[in-house]
Parts: sequence; C-alpha cells; structure tokens
Amino acid sequence: MSVPAWLLVVLTIGAIARLTRLVTGDTITHPIRDRIHERSFRETRSQGLWHWLDDLLTCPWCTSIWLSVPVALVAVWYPTNRLVLAGLVALTASWVAGNTQMREPED
Repeated sequence: MSVPAWLLVVLTIGAIARLTRLVTGDTITHPIRDRIHERSFRETRSQGLWHWLDDLLTCPWCTSIWLSVPVALVAVWYPTNRLVLAGLVALTASWVAGNTQMREPED
C-alpha cells in the first residue's frame, strides 16, 4: 500500500502533535507530571535530571522536538507498513477530534 508523500507528512505531523499533547497536557498523564514536578522541586541543584524532565514534560516545544525524531524516523523507514500507517492515522484523528471538540460551543 503506497501512501503519497504529502499525506505521510501530514499524518506524521498530526501524530507528533497528538503525542505532544498527551505528554504535556492531557489529564491521563497528569499524575506522572505531578510526581516528576514534586521530585524536581525537592532537588537542590537547579539543573538536575528531575528539573530537566519537569521542563520536558511541561514544555510543548521541548517535547515535540524529542518526539518528532522517533516518529518521523518510523514514518520514513516504514511508510508502507499498515501498523505504522494505522498508528499515524489514529493519532492524527485523535488530535483533530480533540481540537474540534474543544472549539465547539457548549450548549
């Protein structure tokens, strides 16, 4: 199954956007971010591992660059793999649906 290059790029961008949101802002990952933030707060050095992780998990710009490398590599190395394509489509669809829902007016 061959996918046009432009579509693969769009799906890869959507997947990276969704994963970034999952890591930095979704409720389901909130407990992990809280624990890391608490460890970071207790750390005496301002540039330690926990501070770095705390920054990474709360900064969409920082997280997206770290996520983009493995996601893009998988998309480029396996562009015809159905499982890879299904994952890209699912993540992109989730990102589009979530953003659409957040912008709809409440009743």
